[in-house]
Amino acid sequence: MLPRYHMLLLVALFALVGCSTGATIAPATARPPTAIPTSVPEVAQTLAPTLAPALEPTLAPTSPAVAPTALPIVSSIVPTITPLPTSAPTATVLPTVAPTATVAPTQASVQQFGEEIVFLRAGAVWAHDIRTRAERQIADGVTDFSPAPNGALLGLTRGTGRATEIWIVGRDGSGLRQLTKNDRAEATLVWAPDSRSLAYGSSSAQEVYANEWVAWSHWCASAEIRVLDLASGSETTLAPGCDPAMSPDGKRIAYVAPPSMIAPTYNETGPLAANSIRLINRLGQNGWNFAKAQAQGPTGDGLLVYGPAWSPDGQHVAYHRYMGMQVEVDVNLTEIGRSFEGKGQALADGAGWLLPPRFSPDSRIVAAIENDYGNARGLIGYGAWNVQLVRLEGAREIMLPEGTRTVIGQALDSIPGGQHVAWSPNGSLLAVQLPAGWQPGSDPETWGQAAGEIWRWAPGKIPSERLVVNVDFGSNLAWLPGQ
Repeated sequence: MLPRYHMLLLVALFALVGCSTGATIAPATARPPTAIPTSVPEVAQTLAPTLAPALEPTLAPTSPAVAPTALPIVSSIVPTITPLPTSAPTATVLPTVAPTATVAPTQASVQQFGEEIVFLRAGAVWAHDIRTRAERQIADGVTDFSPAPNGALLGLTRGTGRATEIWIVGRDGSGLRQLTKNDRAEATLVWAPDSRSLAYGSSSAQEVYANEWVAWSHWCASAEIRVLDLASGSETTLAPGCDPAMSPDGKRIAYVAPPSMIAPTYNETGPLAANSIRLINRLGQNGWNFAKAQAQGPTGDGLLVYGPAWSPDGQHVAYHRYMGMQVEVDVNLTEIGRSFEGKGQALADGAGWLLPPRFSPDSRIVAAIENDYGNARGLIGYGAWNVQLVRLEGAREIMLPEGTRTVIGQALDSIPGGQHVAWSPNGSLLAVQLPAGWQPGSDPETWGQAAGEIWRWAPGKIPSERLVVNVDFGSNLAWLPGQ
């Protein structure tokens, strides 16, 4: 007989062998490992046939832009100049009408939309899908609109005269609600970059806001800049004036101070001259004069400054200087200055009254839109309008009644009869309103004021494709990105 400890060793040995045998059988049902792919195939993006030639080589450079040779207006380095603060009115909070409709839609509600052009048709806001060509009505009874930066909402003005009020609506047409209710006229809505508040002009004038010197002056003379917070419904008055423009970072507002003088040699009542474009912070503080006009006549600093607009990079503010009548034409200069410095320089001239400049998304091109309502030829409607594009590089000479003047930038393109324009999200194209039946070389005297069309326009080329018909004369335009 084996010793007891030998027996114990044998038992332990058999136990170990049994365990080893079970472990070997267990993995028989396991699957072999799956190979991990080393790359993921790229999904090709499908573009609409109408946008096939979208990018123009001159507008989408692959190398950095060349700095201006004569006047470096587009330099990305801007010296910070701290202006002397001036007194600003204390902001007061005014109650507004409580919402009476459903809550505005959330961001999720607009995910279904592609790129769209928004416009007015028969007094209603419509959207045209660039890819599918589908059209839909968003809201009716509208005089003007302004899309929020997040693309989810549109600010609207509805009503006439001092019954004009501010409303908002979702991009899908839901959540229409009124924000203001007062005996004043609201106009020129602009959004804060976070889409949470609106700035606008609010006037007690009986006149309708218009793109014409005398009517505009009367409206602005009794107007004030207000900001409305969507969450609280509070309305804050910042300063006397009109035509606000919000900086891209949301920290500053450029606006037009009211005219303060009777215009010399003009047989008009009320102040029509001598004002400034001012910059303030969001509390209405630290205001300073960015540009001034002191009613010094056609060859001086002009009668008015108006129409401020920020470049998308926040480095510059462009605006217009109304010089008054010269040789039977109301002459304007479009000027641009650094946003912390001012000292504007001329970049283009125009006739009549001009809309606020529209910068390309890369801040390198400015669209100046003129309405020569008092032209010597007696043209009306589309014949009084013109769009010109200026690339902010180098310098050139222009002819004015008093002689030749050197201005910054290079003339890129122009379209007689063009009204409002809207840049595409990538900046390679514009949507431009033209008269119905427009063709290159059409006679402007035949265009009138009927409903027009929206055309696709690649700067430097003739508009190549009609996108929308039956667009209200003088309609605002916006080109919204897909979401």
